[in-house]
Amino acid sequence: MKKIIIVCEGQTEEAFVNRLLYNEFWRKEVFLEPRLIPTSPRRKGGGLNRRLVFRFLRHALLEQNHTYVTTFFDLYSLPKDLHELENISATTDPLDRATIIEAAFHKAVVRKVRCRPERFFPHIQPHEFEALLFSDTNRFVEVEPEWKAFAGKLASIRESSKSPEYINDGVNTHPSARLQKLLHPGYKKVTDGIKISTKIGLACMRSECQHFDGWLRRIENLPTLD
Repeated sequence: MKKIIIVCEGQTEEAFVNRLLYNEFWRKEVFLEPRLIPTSPRRKGGGLNRRLVFRFLRHALLEQNHTYVTTFFDLYSLPKDLHELENISATTDPLDRATIIEAAFHKAVVRKVRCRPERFFPHIQPHEFEALLFSDTNRFVEVEPEWKAFAGKLASIRESSKSPEYINDGVNTHPSARLQKLLHPGYKKVTDGIKISTKIGLACMRSECQHFDGWLRRIENLPTLD
């Protein structure tokens, strides 16, 4: 059984790992343990900063020598000092940006913690968790029937982008901002996000979201650490 600690940005990501990923990977003899960075007194997550992230990752990596560590962070509003890159904004493709940041973030953490490089592989989700929910917008009404009035608009948002992971990262137009602005009754990030993702299912999200699928494929194919 391989163990992977998934360091989560917020409660939604933590719940997603527990509700959707845990059992799927347990069947593949991979034990996933989500850990939420306590960035607030009530342990709500969010508001990442370099000091907290690097300290948390250092503890996770030094805790055991035969455990992998990854992350589940949003590309949207990701602090620049995590990856120490100056010109990442010049790369407009969100999947390319996430990949470049992951490589720089990996290098910075390995240098700081001095862990075996293969034990840490960060995942940065373009542009954020809610992008995954646009993999199948028909499922929203199964969670809240009153959202049927917004089905056309949800479908239009999805169809206007190359894939859910390309829905843009403007202050008012990143995926969760669109949902919070559009849906009435209002979208509740943790409870609604997990209900919708459960309705959609991992197979659909993986087929629609290339970067997300690449992360899960990497987890599936990790060798056992000696």
